[in-house]
Amino acid sequence: MPPILNQDIRERVRTTISKRAPQNTTKQIKLENIENFNNLSREGLENGNIERRILLYETHSHEKVYMQYPGIESKRNGQRNFLLDARPIIQKSDGEIVPDMNFGRIWDIIDRIGQGHQANLDVLAVLFLRIAYMIGYQHNDTEYLSETINVITGEVIESSMTRFCWNSLILDPDVVETLGDSFGLLGGVSLEGFLYYNDLLAQNEDCKYSYLKGQQWDFKSGRINNCLSHLTVIAHMQGHMGISELINKFQHGGVAPLAQNKFNEVCGDLVIQE
Repeated sequence: MPPILNQDIRERVRTTISKRAPQNTTKQIKLENIENFNNLSREGLENGNIERRILLYETHSHEKVYMQYPGIESKRNGQRNFLLDARPIIQKSDGEIVPDMNFGRIWDIIDRIGQGHQANLDVLAVLFLRIAYMIGYQHNDTEYLSETINVITGEVIESSMTRFCWNSLILDPDVVETLGDSFGLLGGVSLEGFLYYNDLLAQNEDCKYSYLKGQQWDFKSGRINNCLSHLTVIAHMQGHMGISELINKFQHGGVAPLAQNKFNEVCGDLVIQE
């Protein structure tokens, strides 16, 4: 399809959030996702040996984005042990598995986008904001490909269709294709794949913090703090924050979510708070 105009992109991503406690707006779909991801059977699985993956997204570039489990934190000792840990996996169209992305690698990609497309950083910020608050997500109750993997050999040892109920990120195909063509490959993957990867990474963060904090969980640690930290990095790239302030924000807790009263500074008029 032909690219759409930048003004059309901006109109399509413009997002309205609640001024007060926006995290509560989509609380129920967040809880549904947590319950259903945590209920995926781990029987007979072991991180680094026999793992299972479920195919949840496919991109227009024919990439496959899986949630694979159990993750490495299922083996962690002490109070931070997370038995239900998982991680997103991207498989490129040629079958190659993309290396896992940590915060540093994600920020390198954001930095690359900023260097070449500074004018679109506010659009990228809004896309992360929508992932943070699960805005525009779609409810699914259908069958997905599930594969059991020998991690050491890379062999698929069992494959079946599994019914799974969850809420998924919906991206405007015209927006993603136009921006993706402009940005090019990001760490070897498309913009669409990069955003789907970040959604599943954020999903695992929600699962982890709800598991570790139980009744004390405030719905902010996890997905929201994870994604809003990317907005803090974007704020620095836009010149709203110096490097020393940026470092100071991250050095204590590992995440540094952008304060809600700074959203319009970073996203401009693409975010409406009412």
